[in-house]
Amino acid sequence: MPIADTKGPQRRVLAIEVRPVKPSQGEAGIPLSRGRTLPFTVRRQWIAPAGHYAERFYIVDKDSREIIWEGPERRQTTWGLQGATEEKTTVEDSIRLNPGSYLLVFALGGVSGGEFDVEAFEVPA
Repeated sequence: MPIADTKGPQRRVLAIEVRPVKPSQGEAGIPLSRGRTLPFTVRRQWIAPAGHYAERFYIVDKDSREIIWEGPERRQTTWGLQGATEEKTTVEDSIRLNPGSYLLVFALGGVSGGEFDVEAFEVPA
């Protein structure tokens, strides 16, 4: 019989989607114009014990692990471990970023819930 893993904080991002707000700028990733981000959305699905948490995500340099940008903290209510809670954030800040690969690191209640690769790319003029 399978045994549930009940150790640890049990907070995890199951899936993410990062895409430009304007579909003409591409289907995935963070769009850039002259080294600055254009608006993009970040969707994610969390599972965590039911409750209310402070949720935030970060853009992190893959090599140095330096936090390049810290997203806004928001209050999230999760359904519990039996079902995923979906969140969507539109980032309109103009962040200085070079084209390349970065990590999106997610935290719920101050506990890491996962990290995912994301590409930043220059949009054709």
